[in-house]
Amino acid sequence: MTELRCPSCGGKLEVDRKNPNIEICPQCGKTYTFQKIHSEATGEAKLRLTPVPERIPYQPTQKKEPQKTGWEPYGWKRGVALVILFFVLMGIMYGPKIYARYQMDHGGITTEAQQQEGQQQEGQQQP
Repeated sequence: MTELRCPSCGGKLEVDRKNPNIEICPQCGKTYTFQKIHSEATGEAKLRLTPVPERIPYQPTQKKEPQKTGWEPYGWKRGVALVILFFVLMGIMYGPKIYARYQMDHGGITTEAQQQEGQQQEGQQQP
């Protein structure tokens, strides 16, 4: 086998005991992978050294909680308050009209037409 040299410092590369596809330079400490590339055009086999990237210290990010405003527990209460407010406003706006209609239907308030009918009936009863 041919002796491989480190492309950065020129030192002799040694095979890693844990992984035979990795070469380590004892002088500078860099690691390389090598591949045997066979060229079909020329029929020659070449070795290609590729530097192994440094290990990146990976730490998974933690999901951030959305910033709370303090109103989250009261969401349903706000909805109920809006519904109640709606009915109160409708009562204020249409309440007097509904009450007047109720009185007319149940004999409490008489309209002009009812008053005229009543006068006509009284006039017919008095001979």
